[in-house]
Amino acid sequence: MLPARNFSAKPDFDDCIARIYAWYEQKIIDRAPVRFHHHNVEYEKHRATAGPWLTAEERWLDVDFQIQTYTDSLQGAAFLGETFPVFWPNLSAIVYNLFLGQLPQFDDVTAWVHPCVDDLNHFPPLKVQRDNRYYQAIEQLTTKALAVAEGGFMVGYTDMYAGIDCTALLRGAQQMCLDVLMDPAGLKRLINEAFTEYAEVYSRFDATLKTHRQLSVTWMNLPSFETFNVLACDFSVNLSPAQFDEFCLPVIRREAECYVHNVFHVDGKGVAKNIDSILTLPNLAGIQWVQGYGKDQPILQWIPLIEKIQHAGKSVIVDLQPQELDAFMHQVDPTGIMLWINAEPEDQPEMLRKVKNWSTS
Repeated sequence: MLPARNFSAKPDFDDCIARIYAWYEQKIIDRAPVRFHHHNVEYEKHRATAGPWLTAEERWLDVDFQIQTYTDSLQGAAFLGETFPVFWPNLSAIVYNLFLGQLPQFDDVTAWVHPCVDDLNHFPPLKVQRDNRYYQAIEQLTTKALAVAEGGFMVGYTDMYAGIDCTALLRGAQQMCLDVLMDPAGLKRLINEAFTEYAEVYSRFDATLKTHRQLSVTWMNLPSFETFNVLACDFSVNLSPAQFDEFCLPVIRREAECYVHNVFHVDGKGVAKNIDSILTLPNLAGIQWVQGYGKDQPILQWIPLIEKIQHAGKSVIVDLQPQELDAFMHQVDPTGIMLWINAEPEDQPEMLRKVKNWSTS
């Protein structure tokens, strides 16, 4: 029996979290879970807002503004299906590198860094700098959101990638490709050094959330009463499957062992070439399949990959356009499927009805 929680923005929370827990185990209660959202939607909207800031970074670090913007968005919002109200403390996907001391360049929707490790044989210890402005901003975003969240919405933890993608930002992707061939031992030392404090940092944020009776949840919007994580390795598009197994898999395995529930973010076919190895990871509940754009759409061409994941006993998150729903349901077993659909509010109830019929047929 799952612990009960009530959120004013999500009165059917208990039913929805039960569907998520069934999904973690490749089961269905009454229907497959549905989130009304699609991947990367936040990058499709211009986030610039008039205000007192002189730079984009100032706006990102304006804690009160970020929290007020989120709470304002809850007014009149409906969270149908397994769409949960979650405030996500966010400084972009490079935040763990910022914790390590890399300096960012922010724009309206994201941020990037310049490589800072020039020599694999001589680099300073990569320590999390808990007194730097970015770590402090995440702590403030978390604690201030928690102060106003109780009974209204969930507060998640930030987006932390401490493995290969973190190392690629420290070293530079082009140079790291050369390191794979020219200095594999040095590269492995850097990977391990960057990962050293990851588990402790996560545990600290998780403890803060659990003290306030929050769940473990991040940008993926999948809550867990235990611990949840999004695994990723976008840099692997540059590697062969054998190189993935040698350089990426060991640190990803260490990361996965830290959590009860893991979902691997498979960002396109360049990452999917490693699916056989990814499916061996411990505590792996499922795969988020992101098929990409252009010729990588529509979703129906990826049904063999989706079925391969299902047959391996893992669940799958699938992005669908509303017009793809009927054809997809006709061809795919609903077991272990979670749908992300970019649907207008007025269309969502009918889609839930269709998915329920599919799930019970």
